Amino acid sequence: MNTRLRAKLASTAPAVAAALLFAGSAIHAAPTDPAPAPSSPGRTAEPRDTQASSDRDITTEVRARLASSRAVDPANIRVSTTDGVVRLEGTVRDDAQRASVMDMARRVRGVTAVSDELKARTD
Repeated sequence: MNTRLRAKLASTAPAVAAALLFAGSAIHAAPTDPAPAPSSPGRTAEPRDTQASSDRDITTEVRARLASSRAVDPANIRVSTTDGVVRLEGTVRDDAQRASVMDMARRVRGVTAVSDELKARTD
Protein backbone atom coordinates (compact mmCIF):
# COMPACT_ATOMS: atom_id res chain seq x y z
CA MET A 1 0.00 0.00 0.00
CA ASN A 2 1.13 3.46 -0.75
CA THR A 3 2.63 5.41 2.21
CA ARG A 4 0.54 8.43 1.50
CA LEU A 5 -2.62 6.35 1.52
CA ARG A 6 -1.56 4.69 4.79
CA ALA A 7 -0.93 8.06 6.41
CA LYS A 8 -4.28 9.38 5.21
CA LEU A 9 -6.15 6.31 6.53
CA ALA A 10 -4.33 6.51 9.83
CA SER A 11 -5.36 10.13 10.31
CA THR A 12 -9.03 9.72 9.27
CA ALA A 13 -9.77 6.38 10.93
CA PRO A 14 -10.12 7.81 14.49
CA ALA A 15 -12.45 10.57 13.25
CA VAL A 16 -14.65 8.06 11.39
CA ALA A 17 -14.72 5.74 14.41
CA ALA A 18 -15.70 8.60 16.71
CA ALA A 19 -18.47 9.70 14.33
CA LEU A 20 -19.87 6.17 14.15
CA LEU A 21 -19.71 5.79 17.92
CA PHE A 22 -21.51 9.10 18.47
CA ALA A 23 -24.19 8.26 15.89
CA GLY A 24 -24.83 4.89 17.54
CA SER A 25 -25.15 6.40 21.01
CA ALA A 26 -27.61 9.04 19.78
CA ILE A 27 -29.97 6.31 18.62
CA HIS A 28 -30.08 4.78 22.10
CA ALA A 29 -30.14 8.05 24.01
CA ALA A 30 -33.05 8.89 26.25
CA PRO A 31 -35.67 11.12 24.62
CA THR A 32 -35.39 14.78 25.50
CA ASP A 33 -39.08 15.59 24.99
CA PRO A 34 -41.43 14.72 27.86
CA ALA A 35 -44.00 12.07 27.18
CA PRO A 36 -47.34 13.52 26.14
CA ALA A 37 -49.86 13.80 28.94
CA PRO A 38 -52.80 11.43 28.64
CA SER A 39 -55.91 13.12 27.32
CA SER A 40 -58.66 13.71 29.84
CA PRO A 41 -61.80 11.65 29.32
CA GLY A 42 -63.80 14.72 30.39
CA ARG A 43 -66.65 14.85 32.82
CA THR A 44 -69.46 14.47 30.29
CA ALA A 45 -70.54 11.56 28.18
CA GLU A 46 -70.26 13.42 24.87
CA PRO A 47 -67.00 14.68 23.37
CA ARG A 48 -66.59 18.32 24.30
CA ASP A 49 -64.90 21.27 22.70
CA THR A 50 -61.77 21.74 24.76
CA GLN A 51 -61.11 25.38 23.93
CA ALA A 52 -61.09 27.19 27.22
CA SER A 53 -63.71 29.84 27.87
CA SER A 54 -64.03 31.98 30.93
CA ASP A 55 -66.69 31.04 33.46
CA ARG A 56 -68.37 34.40 32.92
CA ASP A 57 -68.56 33.81 29.15
CA ILE A 58 -70.00 30.35 29.69
CA THR A 59 -72.66 31.64 32.11
CA THR A 60 -73.59 34.44 29.71
CA GLU A 61 -73.90 32.05 26.78
CA VAL A 62 -76.03 29.54 28.73
CA ARG A 63 -78.36 32.36 29.86
CA ALA A 64 -78.62 33.64 26.28
CA ARG A 65 -79.55 30.19 24.98
CA LEU A 66 -82.18 29.75 27.70
CA ALA A 67 -83.61 33.20 26.90
CA SER A 68 -83.85 32.41 23.18
CA SER A 69 -85.69 29.15 23.81
CA ARG A 70 -89.49 29.32 23.56
CA ALA A 71 -89.93 26.24 25.73
CA VAL A 72 -88.07 27.53 28.80
CA ASP A 73 -88.76 30.38 31.22
CA PRO A 74 -85.25 31.64 32.03
CA ALA A 75 -86.54 33.65 35.00
CA ASN A 76 -87.02 30.37 36.88
CA ILE A 77 -83.48 29.10 36.29
CA ARG A 78 -80.28 30.35 37.93
CA VAL A 79 -77.03 29.68 36.10
CA SER A 80 -73.55 29.75 37.62
CA THR A 81 -70.23 28.40 36.37
CA THR A 82 -67.09 27.35 38.23
CA ASP A 83 -64.08 25.90 36.38
CA GLY A 84 -66.23 25.07 33.36
CA VAL A 85 -68.87 23.25 35.42
CA VAL A 86 -72.30 24.82 34.90
CA ARG A 87 -74.71 24.64 37.83
CA LEU A 88 -78.41 24.95 36.98
CA GLU A 89 -80.81 25.68 39.83
CA GLY A 90 -84.52 26.41 39.80
CA THR A 91 -87.74 24.93 38.50
CA VAL A 92 -88.78 23.56 35.14
CA ARG A 93 -92.13 22.33 33.83
CA ASP A 94 -91.24 18.63 33.58
CA ASP A 95 -88.42 16.14 33.03
CA ALA A 96 -88.44 16.72 29.26
CA GLN A 97 -87.80 20.42 29.84
CA ARG A 98 -85.06 19.54 32.34
CA ALA A 99 -83.35 17.41 29.69
CA SER A 100 -83.66 20.23 27.16
CA VAL A 101 -82.11 22.78 29.54
CA MET A 102 -79.27 20.39 30.40
CA ASP A 103 -78.59 19.79 26.71
CA MET A 104 -78.52 23.54 25.99
CA ALA A 105 -75.92 24.03 28.72
CA ARG A 106 -73.79 21.05 27.60
CA ARG A 107 -73.51 22.42 24.07
CA VAL A 108 -71.85 25.68 25.15
CA ARG A 109 -68.14 25.94 24.30
CA GLY A 110 -65.93 25.42 27.35
CA VAL A 111 -68.48 23.48 29.45
CA THR A 112 -66.89 20.42 31.04
CA ALA A 113 -69.92 19.25 33.04
CA VAL A 114 -73.42 20.30 34.04
CA SER A 115 -74.71 20.04 37.60
CA ASP A 116 -78.45 19.43 37.63
CA GLU A 117 -80.11 21.16 40.58
CA LEU A 118 -83.39 21.63 38.70
CA LYS A 119 -86.74 20.57 40.13
CA ALA A 120 -89.78 19.68 38.05
CA ARG A 121 -93.01 21.44 39.09
CA THR A 122 -95.72 19.25 40.51
CA ASP A 123 -98.72 21.57 39.93
